[in-house]
Amino acid sequence: MKYSDFPGGDALLNWFGEVPTFHDAEIVSLSLDSAGSSALRIHGWIRTGERTSDGYFRLDRHAVVTFSMTGIVDLQLDGFSSQNVIAGLILQRAKDRGRAGHHSLPQDEDDIEIELLPCYGMDGFIRAKTLEISFVPGRPARE
Repeated sequence: MKYSDFPGGDALLNWFGEVPTFHDAEIVSLSLDSAGSSALRIHGWIRTGERTSDGYFRLDRHAVVTFSMTGIVDLQLDGFSSQNVIAGLILQRAKDRGRAGHHSLPQDEDDIEIELLPCYGMDGFIRAKTLEISFVPGRPARE
């Protein structure tokens, strides 16, 4: 499964210039709606090969990426905190996790799954029927 398989995926790939891994990306927000559209917003970037004067890798092409989903079939999330950093994000066709009794809608081989790999704070997976991707260049606005 590729980002280009989804509406907005090609634009995201063009912005980043590569397939994003979302390594050390921060979950900005998660909004769940049982009847409408749910949204996962993540602050991501690409890591360049350059280093800053402090010795850290230089980060470029910051964006707040929104994964809009409808028809959430299943989810399992753990560890929410004031900061939620993921080790990576895997976009894939849903696979059987042995939770068939928990599905709100019939399972389908075309179900989409976003897996949030654990680092600090929230991790887990969200399985849905549809997915669209959008983004806003830059860093998230902090209130």
